[in-house]
Amino acid sequence: MADSSLTFARGDVVSRKYEVENHLGNGVFGSTYLARHIASGRHVTIKFINPEMLAPDGAMEHFREAFATAKKVRHPALIRYGEINEHDGVFYLTQEYFKSQSLRQVMDEYVAGGQAFTLQDACQILIKVLEAIQVGHDGGIFHRDIKPENVLIHTQRSGPGGKNVVRTVRVTDLGVVDMLAAGNVGDRYDSEDLDSPYLAPELAGFTSIGTPTADVYSVGVMLYELLCGQVPQGTFLSPTQVREDLPEHIDAVIELALSSDPNDRYPTPRDMVSDIQRAFNLEMQDAPKKTSYRNILLGIAGGVALLGLVGLYFSQRETPPPEQDSLVQDELLRKEVQRANPLPDEAIVKKMLEAEPDMVWIPAGTFIKGRLRHEDGSMASSSEKLAVVVELPSYYIDRYEFPNRKGEQPVGNVSQKDAQMACEEVGKRLCTADEWEKSCKGPENYIYSYGDTPDGSFCGEAMDEPYRVGDRENCLSGYGVFDMSGGFREWTASAKESKPSRKLVKGGQRGNYERGTRCAFGVDEDEGYAEATMSFRCCKNP
Repeated sequence: MADSSLTFARGDVVSRKYEVENHLGNGVFGSTYLARHIASGRHVTIKFINPEMLAPDGAMEHFREAFATAKKVRHPALIRYGEINEHDGVFYLTQEYFKSQSLRQVMDEYVAGGQAFTLQDACQILIKVLEAIQVGHDGGIFHRDIKPENVLIHTQRSGPGGKNVVRTVRVTDLGVVDMLAAGNVGDRYDSEDLDSPYLAPELAGFTSIGTPTADVYSVGVMLYELLCGQVPQGTFLSPTQVREDLPEHIDAVIELALSSDPNDRYPTPRDMVSDIQRAFNLEMQDAPKKTSYRNILLGIAGGVALLGLVGLYFSQRETPPPEQDSLVQDELLRKEVQRANPLPDEAIVKKMLEAEPDMVWIPAGTFIKGRLRHEDGSMASSSEKLAVVVELPSYYIDRYEFPNRKGEQPVGNVSQKDAQMACEEVGKRLCTADEWEKSCKGPENYIYSYGDTPDGSFCGEAMDEPYRVGDRENCLSGYGVFDMSGGFREWTASAKESKPSRKLVKGGQRGNYERGTRCAFGVDEDEGYAEATMSFRCCKNP
């Protein structure tokens, strides 16, 4: 068997395919490196497997089969696997590289700075972890090694002092324990005297078969550590005994997750997600409302008179209370995105609007792209992403469909190429699909431009209904952009990833208006295609 101490330096080439850039660390299973795929330039993580882990007869075949099973499991919060290969007799596997910190590193930073995780921050992270683990369980894989080192965090900060935080979470190493010789994994843990308080008691150093409740236990330990600053050991204090600012229900969540009897824990990660959400559901519903971007627009003296229409509907509507767990989760994400995008100064908004009076200025920042979790999945197109946070620079967008003049009929029967040329002739450009979607969803990230509940009375119920742009006073987004959840379909500058000649089309009401008028909905058409109800609007860089 090859030497288990195989090491690499920056610039070394692995299997004539990967150039090593950095040593990321050593673990129970072997050494991990950051490398660049020479042909594509894409970064990957290479995890070399200690040969002792593959010692028993038949272990290699088991390794390959378990890897193939794990590779099939996909979720936005799971690190994807690449391939199995070998170098100088030592096997390795590749994984997607996610630029991030481990949760352990984030926790250490908080300790060093004298900070504590809020309940919302801790739950935002661990709900993602639980969702990823649940998908693994659905695919027949139990993680069995959930700990802060295997949770990767990418943090975006904004606002004064970077106090607004949005985190993207990935779980790594799903299925790795299954790929290796379980007995050897346990022996190595013992021999290296590595303390793992995250392992459920019944796992006995990885030698037992994993269960859903064992992974629940591991997440319970992490939740306690995030909230209390230490792992629970022996007869531990409840979270509310450590911190008075926590709701009492979080004690019950911890008690269930950390039960010594697996049968007394949450049966599935999904069940734990539901109960975590209940812990702060009431807190969310009682949270104060933010001043809206519409109110800033309405308060600008001497601004475009048309903006007086903005908020006509919203000033009277009530946001429906979060009645479902998925809705609570969506509301959490919405709140995090809003916190990460503080409202621009009123003087800046006024200045930007005066510079381009026929357009709406959309501030730089993030928005929630794609379908929200509480939406019916049948409403989404096949390529639609599920609630991913995307960042865009600031831009202008036409208030109305081309020719962007209130009271006129929108121009139809144009191809995507015609739309591009028309925008260029007036010193603008065709909007991207992401710009269109953000403008439609508004600062609140609604499903429709006017709110979360479809209502044909605002924007019409048929794509071929005659209308003049701007006449439907309630058919506008929170940014003040008209007719995005109704009327004609609109070309964008974005192409379908697999077919550049096919361009993405947003809006319109073809088929079911409840589906087609969603801000996230879109289809692709050939760039030369045109029909009577195909229009567009233009964008412009500041």
